Amino acid sequence: MTDLFAPIDLYCERTGASFWSEPLNFCSNIGFIVAGVLILRTVRGAHFKSKHPGTLLLAWLVIIIGIGSGLFHSFANGWSQWADVIPIGLFVFTYLFLFLRFTAGVAPLKAGLILAGFIALSAMVASVSDHQLSNGSEAYFGTWIALFGVSCFYAGRKQAHNQWRIALASLTFSLSLFMRTIDMRLCDAWPIGTHVFWHLLNSVVIYLITSAYISERARN
Repeated sequence: MTDLFAPIDLYCERTGASFWSEPLNFCSNIGFIVAGVLILRTVRGAHFKSKHPGTLLLAWLVIIIGIGSGLFHSFANGWSQWADVIPIGLFVFTYLFLFLRFTAGVAPLKAGLILAGFIALSAMVASVSDHQLSNGSEAYFGTWIALFGVSCFYAGRKQAHNQWRIALASLTFSLSLFMRTIDMRLCDAWPIGTHVFWHLLNSVVIYLITSAYISERARN
């Protein structure tokens, strides 16, 4: 069993086991908090049909992502790593299920099967990826593929509503994955690393895809 209190050093900015060893990575999580608050405001200001429990759940999960990531980039150990990854996983699964059900109109059982396929795809892509080369980003390659799938769904619709948000989110997530991947490789030239941009760019990605979903709920 992994020691929940053993120190973990995964990012260029961290130079020791102290609490304040990743100040930029810690502070950049404010982006998720801001995104979550903006999403909550959007839900409250949208048409009443958009106030589906799923929209509120997404907003609070975004805020929890910021808190969990902040804990990990402070304590940097086993338990705080779980506090980081679990909210992210819950957000991804929740968003994809809600998208399949209420935007794509997929039946619950079929949506569950598609989610199971997404998990299998993510595991397969991660298993065949080079961990050293991807710097741990292989865990998100399945999500990257899924987001482009969502983008293709919007692009294939006759109405252009929300297409730009999802397309921009796909491109932004591509850039954020790149920034996460090169973090450790640039330590000598850029000691603060690039993981901070992973946080900031993903805050934008999450806001774009969630606001697009809320907008769809308000229209239907």
